[in-house]
Amino acid sequence: MLKDCSTKIFYFSLFSVSAMTVLGSTAIAPSLPNLEKHFEDIKNIELLSRLVLTLPAMFVVVFSPLSGYLFDKFKRLKLLYPFMIIWSVSGFSAFCLDNIYLILFSRAVFGIATAFVMTGASALLADYYQGLKREKALSIQGFYTAFGGALFLTIGGFLSNINWRLPFLVYLLGFIIFIFAFKNLFEPQKNKNINTQTATKFNFFTFLPIYILGFFSMAMFYIVPTQIPFFIIKVLDKGGELVGISLAISSIFTAFSSLIYSKLRIYFSLNKMYFIGFFLLGFGYLLIYIFHSYIILLIALIFTGCGLGILLVTNSSWLFLLTNDNIRAKAYGFLASFIFMGQFLSPFITQPIINTFGLVKMFLVFGLILCALGILFLFKKL
Repeated sequence: MLKDCSTKIFYFSLFSVSAMTVLGSTAIAPSLPNLEKHFEDIKNIELLSRLVLTLPAMFVVVFSPLSGYLFDKFKRLKLLYPFMIIWSVSGFSAFCLDNIYLILFSRAVFGIATAFVMTGASALLADYYQGLKREKALSIQGFYTAFGGALFLTIGGFLSNINWRLPFLVYLLGFIIFIFAFKNLFEPQKNKNINTQTATKFNFFTFLPIYILGFFSMAMFYIVPTQIPFFIIKVLDKGGELVGISLAISSIFTAFSSLIYSKLRIYFSLNKMYFIGFFLLGFGYLLIYIFHSYIILLIALIFTGCGLGILLVTNSSWLFLLTNDNIRAKAYGFLASFIFMGQFLSPFITQPIINTFGLVKMFLVFGLILCALGILFLFKKL
């Protein structure tokens, strides 16, 4: 007998698995400046320290499409559970290492595991729910993901002030999430009545606009965890504990906007949702450029967080509208790949602008680009 997908314990089990992926990419962000200082004698440590945060994304880029094909071919949970364990072990292992290159290797393994966990969790969500229930589930998934990130960003900020290694302990929570998932999730029934000749086949180019938007939105948002810690410490002259709080503010409002997404969707079309998301993200960066104040920074991060929440759910919602059981994991695997490609390439996109114009003016450049893109969606019909 199938379990009830609407109980609180089921929601917690399913959406906590989704939260693992964002928790993994943001929880250690507050420790980056102290990690950089610890390895200050290493050549190119400025870039290497940022890669500790973004390197997993490169491996998600490579392995997410593969994970999508495997999840569509084999049973979801039998593939998901082992990679949840690998995620926890590889994430925690950096706590024990004192070599930047071994840390980067552990982050690479972590990225592979993240690819499978992220694709598996989202495929399960789309399997368990349909129609309006799926829109609601996507909203709740976004809330769990962002709120979990906010909580552990705050903890990570305080822990990083004690020692840069301590935030890596957060990954031990993966074992607890695994226990809940193992006890409460079930293998979804695939539709065996679909005629293989008439079933929709996966066409990469059908989803390419969604993939490009996923890439760009994440690359632009990832300015927050990769550059805001340095803005706070070097420009505003604040401590590491405020870095965690600041990034948590952004995550909290990502959670809030994700939670109300299904209500907004009643009144706004997909292109209007993209307008709102990109404009909020750009407006936040313009505030950071104009006002060098910690209070204004927090307000700006409210806007960027809301923008990201809307963009992420809009991407998933549009994609799931175009998929069926046979191609869902494949299609989402590529979306995950493009989203994490945006994470990985974000420092490479922003650093040349910083080198040319400085850290502060970088916010002006990308703020204007994002606002302009948002306005374009007012006149674009999807």
